[in-house]
Amino acid sequence: MNYTTEETARGYLEKMLAILDIDAVIHEEDIDESTRCYRIECKPSDAKLLIGRKGQTLEALQFLLRQMCKGSVRTDQTHFLLDVANYRQRRRETIIEQAKEGAVAVLNGESEEIELVPMSAFERRIVHKYLQEHFPELSSNSRGEALDRHIVISYVGDAESEDGAEEEA
Repeated sequence: MNYTTEETARGYLEKMLAILDIDAVIHEEDIDESTRCYRIECKPSDAKLLIGRKGQTLEALQFLLRQMCKGSVRTDQTHFLLDVANYRQRRRETIIEQAKEGAVAVLNGESEEIELVPMSAFERRIVHKYLQEHFPELSSNSRGEALDRHIVISYVGDAESEDGAEEEA
């Protein structure tokens, strides 16, 4: 019998928290049409344990939960994220601020390119999307490997004005 991702993920998550002896409340929230977030509310000491250093434990728990769900759910189900004590939102704000500072430094001519600190693939996607939406004249590329993978921000110019200049000439 196949279960939905929501049924399986929540069930496994509740079991994981029970094994860790963590008293928590799990809230479900749809992020978009294909992504659901399981937000865990618990004591601050338990949250610290679940999040870990730089979110590494949270990423590991999410990976384990996905692996556990793989064989027991229908393949057309939603993608999911885990969050503890709103860590992901706070982290998102931090990395967007870093991206914004890097973008402004490149635009002000302080440097031809700015390298941001290493980030997870999920965090790099947030930065790429943010820069595309707010700084179209900049380019963001990922460099490095494994734990050293990071984003490099550089200036590429304004594509619209270049197209317009070619049409006028």
